[in-house]
Amino acid sequence: MKLTFQDFEFDCQNLALSKQGRKISIKEKPAMLLGLFLSDPQKIYSKAEILEHVWPGRTVTEQVVFQNIGHLRALFGDDAIKTFSKKGYQWQLPVQSSEPVVAEPEASQPDPLPASAPVTAGSEHAGEEVQGLPWKWLAPLAALIIGAAVVAFMV
Repeated sequence: MKLTFQDFEFDCQNLALSKQGRKISIKEKPAMLLGLFLSDPQKIYSKAEILEHVWPGRTVTEQVVFQNIGHLRALFGDDAIKTFSKKGYQWQLPVQSSEPVVAEPEASQPDPLPASAPVTAGSEHAGEEVQGLPWKWLAPLAALIIGAAVVAFMV
């Protein structure tokens, strides 16, 4: 998958970075760290999560995290990665997929389970009901749950 931010494009599978079509040299570990940040830009990654993802099974000091964060900040600017004290780091730049999304025709999609069909955790269709759930049901459902929580809290 290729993701874009600012004038950059990052190929997550090949760990390749380019800016306005020109390849940018980036070492493996900073590229792996960038891939981690871009995989879920809203998430705050702890040092332990970063160490586990970028240096799996290796014993390294937390200093390598600081060095690689510094390398990415040098490439993309200090505002690209925010530090949350005692929590970790979060990507700050807007990210978009640079690959076009191809919509499949309606006829080729499997029919979702009816809303009344029970879904069990072991079912091969577990999760289909949630994916097929129309968005128009989510807001009233959320309001109902929040309302019930408020009433329970007040009692």
